[in-house]
Amino acid sequence: MSVARALLLGVLVSCLPTLGCQVISASVSSPSDSISGTGHAIAGIFSAISTSSGSGGDGDSAKESYRRDLRQYTAAFARSGGTSADFLRGVTRIAENHGVSHWEAEPATPFAIGQGMREASFSEAEMNAFCSELGAGTPAAEIALRGWQSAGG
Repeated sequence: MSVARALLLGVLVSCLPTLGCQVISASVSSPSDSISGTGHAIAGIFSAISTSSGSGGDGDSAKESYRRDLRQYTAAFARSGGTSADFLRGVTRIAENHGVSHWEAEPATPFAIGQGMREASFSEAEMNAFCSELGAGTPAAEIALRGWQSAGG
């Protein structure tokens, strides 16, 4: 996996509080780990996504627009790379532009990021490793995987 992809994963993992605000921490030690580069930069950007939050794939046209823009941003970021801070700023900007005040708790966020990872050609193995880093079975990981699957291929 490229450095850009590992950085993407890093942001998601480093900022991912889930269910009851428990924080899942990343333990990837080097770019040679199975999850490296851009993937690390996106790991951990979700907070307080609960099982009652929905699938992230439902919603009105405003949510669809938010998901589309976030999907496109994630795919572009995964291809070009950047820092965790860069990715967080981009996600925050997109959320603000769409009136999403708590994107960290919005199921559409991991769903769209999963779609963007598929658009950036994350393989099934890379996506499974990404979801493992998020915390296999957590709502955010499940929603991101559903987003990746929905983008089909």
